[in-house]
Amino acid sequence: MRLGTSGMHTRNINHAQLNKSLLTISLLGLLLYFGKSFLVPVAIAAFFAMLLYPLVHRLQRRKVKKPLAAFLSILLLLAVLVALGTVVYYQLRSLDADLPRLELKVTEKSRRIQDFLYQATDLSANEQDQIIEEKKPDIAKAVFKSIKQLLVQGLSVLLFLFIVLSYTFFFLLYQHKLHTFFVRVRWFQSQRASRVMMTRISRIVHDYLKGTFLVIMLLSVIYALGFRAIGIEHAILFALVTALLRLVPYFGSFLGIVFPIVFALLTKDSFWYPVLVLLFFMATQLLEANLLTPYITGSKVKLNPLATIMAILLGNLVWGVPGMILFLPLFAILKVIFDQIPQLEPYGYLLGKEE
Repeated sequence: MRLGTSGMHTRNINHAQLNKSLLTISLLGLLLYFGKSFLVPVAIAAFFAMLLYPLVHRLQRRKVKKPLAAFLSILLLLAVLVALGTVVYYQLRSLDADLPRLELKVTEKSRRIQDFLYQATDLSANEQDQIIEEKKPDIAKAVFKSIKQLLVQGLSVLLFLFIVLSYTFFFLLYQHKLHTFFVRVRWFQSQRASRVMMTRISRIVHDYLKGTFLVIMLLSVIYALGFRAIGIEHAILFALVTALLRLVPYFGSFLGIVFPIVFALLTKDSFWYPVLVLLFFMATQLLEANLLTPYITGSKVKLNPLATIMAILLGNLVWGVPGMILFLPLFAILKVIFDQIPQLEPYGYLLGKEE
């Protein structure tokens, strides 16, 4: 028996086009993965340039030459980064000066844990101390290795920062040339459509970054006041760490709150301190999700939660931690492009939120 085909319309799959698309995606993935050391600073510098370009434009309107305007903008960005690093440095020094007192607290907590282990496993305190003494050389080696790696990474960070700021300066200096290049490529139907698209992408990234940094500043103040009110020492340091980790959406905030909770567990006698920290963090998350982010960051990055999580995980797979931060605005840029190209519009719909 032959089934009728009336009313049923199928579209033949163009296997050549499909293979070409899959090959392009595969090559692009390999380029992103193996070009990480080159592409990560370029991407960071491009986002910094989009963030600073309105300032450069304002300086130019005040008759400041473009190279000088770009240089002054870079100096302002560097001053902000140095100020943030200085605050973190002095907070770490304060923590270092407080280590003897904290060590006594941790030792007292360790004794309590040893008593609990003795009751649970019949290992006496002396036997537990002997096990710890046997492991001390390995611990010392691990600590020395960590310090050595930290120094090397510190020098690497300075070199990386120099490269990023250099790229940012030249992106600001040649912004018009780069803009004109993408217009001349004619990815869209007309030069006007290309100009509108480039302007829209720059505006979205600028507003997103500006809003994100403002939210981080407000959260730093809120966390510092809250931790200090609860009675957590070194509240400013933990507030900065918790707020800065928010750069990684979803995962970063929950990772950041682990540090003050663990610190409270180790240094406070009452179990209520970590509980209060957790409750305060949950209240702050509600405040951020319902007030700060919608009204400050807005809905510029119109990605749905599934696309956001996929962007974060894919970014981690390709570029590691920097990818978890950078792939969210990159996916937002892709959505803007997909929405303007009829053949790719379904992919933009898949990434976006329901209107």
